Amino acid sequence: MSEDLKRIEEAVERAVRRALAEARTEDLRILAEAVKTLADYVREGFKLFNERFEGVDKRLSSLEKRLSSLENEVKRLKSDIRYLTSAVNEIKSALGVTMEDYTAVWLSRWLEEKGYKCDVRTRITIVVNPTTGDSREVDVICWNPLVVGEVTTTIRTVEEAEREIGKLLDSVAYAEKVAGVKHYAKILAVEVAPSEITEYLERRARELDITLVLGRRY
Repeated sequence: MSEDLKRIEEAVERAVRRALAEARTEDLRILAEAVKTLADYVREGFKLFNERFEGVDKRLSSLEKRLSSLENEVKRLKSDIRYLTSAVNEIKSALGVTMEDYTAVWLSRWLEEKGYKCDVRTRITIVVNPTTGDSREVDVICWNPLVVGEVTTTIRTVEEAEREIGKLLDSVAYAEKVAGVKHYAKILAVEVAPSEITEYLERRARELDITLVLGRRY
């Protein structure tokens, strides 16, 4: 029981004892008995309230411990994810595997599902005018049907998103000049981006008829 409740109970008890001791007539004694009954009722109410309060306090303490445990677990998981991501990147680097390579494999399978078999190329330079040296480096390309892809590891802002989209559209225009045909599809592959940026990219992809390939969002 809390100290405040103890003090209240003691004060009520003293008042009841005094009233009973000083009662001179039957009416006063009846009144004093009524006060005692009321005091007992209040005291039991205090005890019940205190028991419930202590129960709530214990549950809150238990929840705080569980929350602290969950926070520690989340921190541990984040640390594990960072470690695994770093390990995967090291493996990819050791094997010479890049995001362009992953996108090329994805594009090959995507085209196969549509009935096309294509030798997808990565990191090539297409020359529009050999005389002037007008050229453009393309991350991923399939010539038949004409599919051009722009690949980036991360996009963190709207400005970066628009810059990558602009690069893709420019690469498509260059490829169309060289191939002499309209493109079949244009691909924007992003390895990682914040959730709000992925939503923006998805909207812009719908507007510009871009096939968006997203890796991890956070």
